[in-house]
Amino acid sequence: MDRGAPICVVGAGQSGILTAAKLHDLGYRDVEILEASPELGGLCRTAEADGEVYDFQAHLIVQQDFGADMADTAIHELITRHPVPTQPEILHFVARSPSGGPQQAVPPHFVPLLSTLTAEQAADQLTTAWTIIERARRERSGPGMAGLAFDRIPGETWESYRARHAPLVGEILQGLVLYANMRRPRQPAETVININAHINGHVSQLAKMLLSLYPADRAALLQRMPPSLVAQIGSRRPVSLGFPGGFRTLLRRIADDHGLAVTLRARVTRIESLGPEAVRVTWRADGREHSRDCARVVMTGRPSQIREVFPDSEIRDLFAERNCPRAWTRSYLVRAGAEPIAFPRRPGSPEPLGFWVIDPYGSYTDTDPDQALHRITAANKQHPGRNWVCFSNSDTSVTDAEAWAVARDTLFLFDEPELLAETIAEWPAYPSAAAVRDGWFDRVEAVQGRDGIYFVGEILSGPTIECISSFVRDTVAVWFA
Repeated sequence: MDRGAPICVVGAGQSGILTAAKLHDLGYRDVEILEASPELGGLCRTAEADGEVYDFQAHLIVQQDFGADMADTAIHELITRHPVPTQPEILHFVARSPSGGPQQAVPPHFVPLLSTLTAEQAADQLTTAWTIIERARRERSGPGMAGLAFDRIPGETWESYRARHAPLVGEILQGLVLYANMRRPRQPAETVININAHINGHVSQLAKMLLSLYPADRAALLQRMPPSLVAQIGSRRPVSLGFPGGFRTLLRRIADDHGLAVTLRARVTRIESLGPEAVRVTWRADGREHSRDCARVVMTGRPSQIREVFPDSEIRDLFAERNCPRAWTRSYLVRAGAEPIAFPRRPGSPEPLGFWVIDPYGSYTDTDPDQALHRITAANKQHPGRNWVCFSNSDTSVTDAEAWAVARDTLFLFDEPELLAETIAEWPAYPSAAAVRDGWFDRVEAVQGRDGIYFVGEILSGPTIECISSFVRDTVAVWFA
């Protein structure tokens, strides 16, 4: 393909900026980004309180890789090449105590399982899960929509998958498979975190918790674990990094360093193929309709946005709501009173930052599924002080006041939480389980590049900056090299 041919990238969120930057690296110079919002960042939302910027959507979770540092991760490559201020963020788990207050705890869905195992059995099963994950990561092939398979037999049910493994192995790998098969091959496998209060596949964290439960047996348990797992347990690296100036600081730095052309307030309304080397993009800006013929178009965005702009029935059907159901997330900026649990501190360190994953299963008095949609599942402390960002799965069937009333009850981590700001945005809907079983990812793979149109975004790569940056680094290079 002619490096001077025009390419249009739709969307200036994580996927759009990183895709345009990668195309720039590959030598393409006529790359235009169209963004409907008044600033880049896509669906990232920010609020300011007490002089600090808080991220609501696209934010943190720079996942660790194996070994002593992040040298093999895509995000490390990004923040090395485009340095912006970062800060460590640590993962903690909390659940209700018998008295109703918060307590640090092993994720509750693991408690019944661990209670049936001896310490040695648990250590051996963690080792088995770790070995399977290491092998899957080591033997990965080129980028593809299936991600890492983790020894799952095609067409197998999750129930039979679990039954083939020892109990703790099955619990870890089932959760990891559900998420990993929507991830890209270079995304670190060991640290997948499903923010809905799971630590799916996060073996080293489970191992740390196991060691804390049996301090007298620590040396013997470590002897049962492979050296790579022991090394990861001993790592001092944070689970994630955050951006004290806001997530957009990274995207702006990348765009500026590459000199990317971003057209804001430009809502794409239609994309249609004119032949093998021509795609017409139509958008509205300044109250007028504009269009441009490009050689290639890369579409980011949510399935609902994709459905709106493509007249092609196959693409519209592929991203139909029955395959990619809509969901929303509410996010709250909360000012806390006294904090019943303080973050652990290292000697001589400043106030630590991080996030609690709050148990949404079994520890609530109200387990109505409709109510549970609005439960807080994670509370993130982006800056020192009393302000926290809390994330809640939600829908739009209730008012903001009703949703906050339910969510507030979930914040047992805090005394008298005060709501400072709220945002609601469409979640990057993943394909339904039925769609995945029916070969949805294979169907997406089949349409990639057809008539010069490509798809990237969270629905294919996963929601974190590591997922997206590794997907773009590997896959866009294959498409356009």
